[in-house]
Amino acid sequence: MALKQALLNLFFPQKCPLCGALLDKGTLGLCPACAGAEFWFSGAQALFPGKQYARCACAGAYTGKLRDSVLRFKFSDHPEYAKTFGPILAQTIRTYLPGTYDCISWMPVSQETLQKRGYDQAQLLAQEAAKTLGRQAVPLLVKMKSNVPQSSLRERRQRLENVAGVYSVPHPKRVAGQRVLLIDDILTTGATLGEGARVLREAGAFQVVAATLCRTQAKGHESS
Repeated sequence: MALKQALLNLFFPQKCPLCGALLDKGTLGLCPACAGAEFWFSGAQALFPGKQYARCACAGAYTGKLRDSVLRFKFSDHPEYAKTFGPILAQTIRTYLPGTYDCISWMPVSQETLQKRGYDQAQLLAQEAAKTLGRQAVPLLVKMKSNVPQSSLRERRQRLENVAGVYSVPHPKRVAGQRVLLIDDILTTGATLGEGARVLREAGAFQVVAATLCRTQAKGHESS
């Protein structure tokens, strides 16, 4: 295994997923410049209130190199970015959501999107974050049908209507009485996370908190 990794590092050196800078051998993560960039949140700016979920912790702002990298992660066949983004999100969870959850899950894509894309980016993000936290991410929600992409809708009302009734909890006993940490990649209006949290609470979850890799700071398009 060590030899295999050494050969991979030799022929395919690791690059920063934000800017493409070469990283030191055996390194996974960000280059120093991107790790210290201004788009990462700290303090109160990292927390956002919700109605169906208690609060959402976000690692950074959906802008610049982070925005471009997240779009590549979602749409350009870069599932390996989760190995960098997961630990970053885990640190945000450690800092802002300690002791607030019993289990970790994610907002799933539809089967149609999964077949087309080949992976669920929120699932990968949740799994890598959970691994860093010494936990395991578990599937609790199912997206029953494809809907119009939230990225195509500008108004919050449209986003709320678009996700209404789209998600279900196949096994309510798994969530009964549980405090759920729900993970997604991007937060815009909170419509998608709010619907997921609502469905989980109706299935018996005691409380839902959320965490996302980034959040739009203005009215945006490419989000949940």
